[in-house]
Amino acid sequence: MESKIQTPQEKILELLEQGPVTPDEVAQKLGTAWATAQGHLLRLVVAGKVMAVRKGRVNIYLLKFPSSVGPKIPPWAKARNLKDLSEELEHYFPSDVSAAEMIELERRRS
Repeated sequence: MESKIQTPQEKILELLEQGPVTPDEVAQKLGTAWATAQGHLLRLVVAGKVMAVRKGRVNIYLLKFPSSVGPKIPPWAKARNLKDLSEELEHYFPSDVSAAEMIELERRRS
């Protein structure tokens, strides 16, 4: 089985998954020149994957949308399909009453 060779930009994105980096850090970790690392980082900025923040005289690059960011789903929540959920809730809504009648009843209660 062949292993996929990563492009420098893919390697940089992996580095950015761990946190913000400077061009010096990227150059050091990839074993390239500072200008090469800076060029790859700028291409990632133009592609919309990375953003640059200026801190003094240094550009710091970070991912726009890190994979670690996502909705926090509580452990008690479970995913269910819509059909199962509607069957579970069915007994709360009487079938002999129309939606308009239910709305009217709720308006009278309030």
